[in-house]
Amino acid sequence: MIEYSRDILPAIAFASCIVLAGCHNSEQTAPLPLERELSALDSLDDNIRSNPQDPIVYGARAEFKLKDGNAAGALEDWGLALRADSNYAPAWEMQAEVFYQLRQFEPCLVKLEGCLQRFPDDIPCLMRRAEFAIHLNQYDEAFDWLNRALRVDDQLHEAYWMKGRIYETTGALEKAQSSFQTAVEVNPEFFDGFITLGIFLASQQNPLAEEYYRSAMELRPSAVEPLYNLAIFLQDSERHLDALELYRRILLLDPTNATASYNQGYIHLEYLQSYDSAAYWFTEAIAHLPYYHQAFYNRGLSLESTGQVRSALEDYTEALRLKPDYTAAAKAKERALKSQIGS
Repeated sequence: MIEYSRDILPAIAFASCIVLAGCHNSEQTAPLPLERELSALDSLDDNIRSNPQDPIVYGARAEFKLKDGNAAGALEDWGLALRADSNYAPAWEMQAEVFYQLRQFEPCLVKLEGCLQRFPDDIPCLMRRAEFAIHLNQYDEAFDWLNRALRVDDQLHEAYWMKGRIYETTGALEKAQSSFQTAVEVNPEFFDGFITLGIFLASQQNPLAEEYYRSAMELRPSAVEPLYNLAIFLQDSERHLDALELYRRILLLDPTNATASYNQGYIHLEYLQSYDSAAYWFTEAIAHLPYYHQAFYNRGLSLESTGQVRSALEDYTEALRLKPDYTAAAKAKERALKSQIGS
């Protein structure tokens, strides 16, 4: 059995930073030099001493601490902001967000409930509350929270996207597709929405998947995800030369991408019967992922197909060393051994 890697790169999950605008874990901020960091912190401290009843100054210091990796300090400062003004909505939102990112769900839920009691139309808190319901499989409740958010702002592409994921999970595929399409119509820059639509349609062998993957490629020309997912879709659609072109483009962006090399090897082996090229690409995959047992196995098949049985045996043996229960490699090794004995 010849194997190839057909895992697509997933779209964003429910617990995603798209939901709250204040999601700080989505970006890495280069640390400031120590002197500049201390100077900036001193300035923030001075602002607080000058305006101790202003929640905004505490919030500014909380933002600084969060970017510096001090989540506990940020939570404390947002607490001080709420002491100064319990109706300071950003503090409720950001405390809930940080607790969520820290996977401290009980205090997160407490903050969300407090936020929504004071600000029933607060979109970040409504959206995160919907996520809680989704994780608990409380889909009707999740729809209620999402619809409340959409009544505040009917252009929330994240809300339509989340509805689509619920519909997809519950098997309402037509509604799922409609919701995903609405998300990208509302926000034509929604990269992850186009990826989601591509994956959704590809799972149904719908040729429109290509259109949405290509839209994602236009939005982020240097992103590997849409290229790889489209290559898999084209490969499954038996458009092998088009898939090869995309794998080559991936390797220009990411020269160490082992699966792009591996799948090129698979196409050359299985469909083009170009065994030398297949062996080359499997070798490239192994160079970047030395424990890639499928690559050893398939390179063995390529070598065996050109009469290099001894080298093929070495690859089958290595595949079995890496994965002792690899049945296909065991059968191939047995066949190659019999071939050597017969000769």
